[in-house]
Amino acid sequence: MKLKHSLLILTATFSLFGATMTTASAATIQALPNQAAAKAAHDAVEGHSSNYNDTAATQSTTSSTAAISGGETASTPRAKAVVNLAKKLATMNIPYVWGGESLRGMDCSGLTDYVYAHAANRHLGHYTVTQESQVTTKPVSQAKPGDLLFWGAKGASHHVAIYIGNNQFVAAPQPGQNVDVETISSYFMPSFAGTVN
Repeated sequence: MKLKHSLLILTATFSLFGATMTTASAATIQALPNQAAAKAAHDAVEGHSSNYNDTAATQSTTSSTAAISGGETASTPRAKAVVNLAKKLATMNIPYVWGGESLRGMDCSGLTDYVYAHAANRHLGHYTVTQESQVTTKPVSQAKPGDLLFWGAKGASHHVAIYIGNNQFVAAPQPGQNVDVETISSYFMPSFAGTVN
């Protein structure tokens, strides 16, 4: 009975997810139908939104964590390498691909793991909650370039990005979008930050 219930959720969620995919390129949708269905199923089971913007819209516009003021630079060679690679990837038109972790496509945790693996020889794991266990957490206001930013409660985060300084981060946002530089705002405020151990 539980399996049937899960399949019904998958069907309902996939049709909702399909509606959010209208902004994705046809090539991405055609090449990745199984990934889209798998992500929709995963999100339904985990209680996550299938749409990055839906998550952003539901977050409170007030936060006890203030955004970071500008002017920061990476303070260690590892942080500099991480920030430089993240910025480079943001210029390469890499599409969001759920479960992806390569230059052909990546999701948010695939991006962070890829950058740390290639810039710092440090694998973080491929899921946001797994990556939480690889950091020393701190408030967003104390983030330094090269730190990870997490959205969602500790132990249940649903999005991760790399802070690059000056109130900006590199993220793989959602299907139909590429890895890009974004700005921290109260509309989509990270919940906490973490320095990779």
